[in-house]
Amino acid sequence: MRNAILYLTTLAVMFFAAATATRAQVVGQPYRLSDKEVERMLKQIENQTKTFRKSLDSALDHSRVNGTRREDDINAFVKAFEEQTKHLHDRFNDHKSVAADVEAVLDRASAIDGFMRRQRLSGRAEGDWSALRGNLDELAQAYNVTWRWEGLAAPTDLGPAGGQVAYPGDRGALPYRLTDREIEDILRRIERQSDRFKSSLDSALDRSRLNGTEREDDVNEFVRQFNNEVKRLHDRFDDHKSVAADVQSVLDRAARIDEFMHRRRLDRRAEEDWSRLKANLDELSQAYSVDWRWQG
Repeated sequence: MRNAILYLTTLAVMFFAAATATRAQVVGQPYRLSDKEVERMLKQIENQTKTFRKSLDSALDHSRVNGTRREDDINAFVKAFEEQTKHLHDRFNDHKSVAADVEAVLDRASAIDGFMRRQRLSGRAEGDWSALRGNLDELAQAYNVTWRWEGLAAPTDLGPAGGQVAYPGDRGALPYRLTDREIEDILRRIERQSDRFKSSLDSALDRSRLNGTEREDDVNEFVRQFNNEVKRLHDRFDDHKSVAADVQSVLDRAARIDEFMHRRRLDRRAEEDWSRLKANLDELSQAYSVDWRWQG
């Protein structure tokens, strides 16, 4: 009896811990920002950069750095940062911005941050830089870029005269940040393709040895849960509250269906409909930067 109680208690603790961990993961994730919110953020960064540039120039003119090589350095760092920010904004407007574009902006900002930590300037310049750093932290979150300011070295390709500004966002392997309309299109395709798959699956099951069995009930339940989770994701997207964990939940439900489809050979139409739906789900996982691999 004592062993049974201990076993049940252990299970309860494990379930609670797992639920708590999952809940913490969801709560800690930033919502996917809408196009308007990202546009507003980029303009805020550009405006705050102008404010910082003005207070920095004033602070340098009243410091021991005035007229020295170090003043040339920081001016080159700010110029490179402004160019990289403009490049990011242009790519965003062309619907081609990627996380690497944001990383390039942050790399340029790290050079400025290193200077600001080494040189004590006016309180106004430091306050303006702190505000700009806050904007950049939000930008990093919007593009799922992990970023830490402390201890970063200045980029080595930025000499006193500014040097060449690199644009790593041109790497073709990285997925672009999709627009709101593109995300909406993916979700609608998933819903339509899910309906097609459900129809062909029902037809295939009716003509198979699984008809009327518990295994048929199982896969129907998997599909029902999947459709519910897709609807929940779509609702949260419409409310501007969707996060990667919502997509992960959709994919977890899809994995159960995929496992069934691998074990049970049904007719060609059902298998092709499921293959197309999986391709739509792969697009969705990329859009939310969810690292996903199908088993088998």
